[in-house]
Amino acid sequence: MEPQNCWEFWDCPAEIRDICPAFTTKSGRECYDLAKDFCPKLKKEFEHCWECPWYKKVKKTL
Repeated sequence: MEPQNCWEFWDCPAEIRDICPAFTTKSGRECYDLAKDFCPKLKKEFEHCWECPWYKKVKKTL
């Protein structure tokens, strides 16, 4: 089954997921609006949300 939320896509560990703004507001498909300053993946792997594979995947479905 395909992931429906960013934390599923990235397989975030519970200690990160549970404090993530996208998770706590149930906004896993809009994480780029909420968690861009928080997400450890964003800070480590790419500089901007639009470079994120999850962002690209979600934008295709809108």
